[in-house]
Parts: sequence; C-alpha cells; structure tokens
Amino acid sequence: MKKIVFTLLIFCCGISLSQAQQTIGNYKGDESKLYAETKQFTQFIKRFNNEEDRNGQPYSTGSYKYRENNYRKKYLEILFDGENTSISKQMKKNFIDEITNKKSPKYIEKHQGGYFAEVSTRFLYKGKNTDVTLYMQLEQDSLGYKWSISDVYSKQLQGLFENNDPKKNFLHPMSHEIDFMNLHRAFGDKDEIEDYAYKGHEIDYISILFYLLKTGDLKFVTVTNVRFHIFQIENWYFTVEKFERDSYNSGWLISSLMPLKPTDIETMRRYVLHKK
Repeated sequence: MKKIVFTLLIFCCGISLSQAQQTIGNYKGDESKLYAETKQFTQFIKRFNNEEDRNGQPYSTGSYKYRENNYRKKYLEILFDGENTSISKQMKKNFIDEITNKKSPKYIEKHQGGYFAEVSTRFLYKGKNTDVTLYMQLEQDSLGYKWSISDVYSKQLQGLFENNDPKKNFLHPMSHEIDFMNLHRAFGDKDEIEDYAYKGHEIDYISILFYLLKTGDLKFVTVTNVRFHIFQIENWYFTVEKFERDSYNSGWLISSLMPLKPTDIETMRRYVLHKK
C-alpha cells in the first residue's frame, strides 16, 4: 500500500521519471516493476482472465481485448513463480494451451466456488506459540459475499485427539439398566475419551477453536502466510501465493501446478485439509 501511495505522490508532485526511478519500499528500479507486480489476489484473477491491461486499467466487457486469449497468453506466462523449477515448461504450456482454447476457454469465476484460502496464523495457546491453519471459503450472504472459516488444522490441537490405538473401551449394552452411572469411569480417563463416540465421529475443530477463544486459553497473534487452492479449472489444480522480492516476477503468482482428474478432486481436497 505504501508503494502505491508513494507512487501517486510522485505523479501528483510532477517529479520527473528519473527521480521516480528511486527505491520505493523494497523496490529498486523503475516504476514498471510496480505495474508488473500482481499486487492483490483479485488482480491475479483479472490478469488470469485478461480483464485488465498491464497498467491495471480494467477493460470494459464490450472491449475486444476483454478475455481475449492471445493477450491472455502473454499475461499467463508471467503469472507463474519463475523461481519454481518443479513446474516444467511443458506442463505450463499444456495448461496455458488448454485454458486459452478458442472453443472452450477456462476462466476463474470469483463467485462460483471451486477455490479456498489457506491462512497460516499464529496463536498463543495457554501462553505458548501455536501454529493454526484456517481454511476460508467465500460464501454468499444477504448483503453480498463474505469469507467464512470452513475448517481448521493445528498439530497442537489435533494432538489432543490423536489416539490411533484400536478402540477398546465401551459402555456395556445394559448400561441403561444402571442409569448410565458407568459414565463416571468413562469420563475419568481423558486419554481414551474418544472411544465412547459413535463410529464415524469427526472432531469439529472450528467449534474447539471458538471455545478456546471464548475461554481465553487461545489468543490470536498474527497471519503468517496466505495460499489459495484453485480447483475450479477443469482437469487442473494449482495454488497461488504472494512473493515479495525485488523483481518483475513478484506479487501473487502460481506457486504449484498439477493435472487433476475431476474424480480425484475430493481426494486432493481432503489431503490439503489434512483429512484422513
């Protein structure tokens, strides 16, 4: 934000281009790097779809350039993390060719689901640093759209319930005849309390997160990273992250890419969410 404000001040004050080619924030070089950087995830979507020009000015929906695939190919080439060698040139080419196919081009539609945010955060749990991952999804509300927490993962919180031993404790089928007084014994062993839940029971970590925040045992500190998981493009899965560096290849970029059959989406989604 500071970079943008400072650049605007330069233009308003009529400072020459040579003066503008100074250090701006972490940038060293001319302002073209500012234009090259994809500064927001929304801008990434617009560039992915070719809905704005290189200076960030939106095309009107009636313009021949709007979502035009020849222009779009040029944008897509620079929307990859150039330092990631795990994405081969051939895979990148296959991806770009497929989504810019004239007969059936593919775009990211912001309000049609098929993607979610992975927000890495730091909390204090009983005074100790604890990493918690919040999975956020965009959902429709009465006033428009909002981001909501759809899942939670934390090694520390999950560790409270990770008992991989076969269930060996149970309540006798005649427990009702003694008014379930054997619950005293069941609740007395906190390490194996999960044995008494019904088959298929899954821990609701969102409720646990809210409970710990309400009791004060858990306190939010900061966000440490944001990553977007995109499943919306048929036959592909990719992630988008922000790269802050003194380079034209910076900002929100594709950080990983892989072919993905529609039948494998749920398996991949559960893997990302740390579901068994």
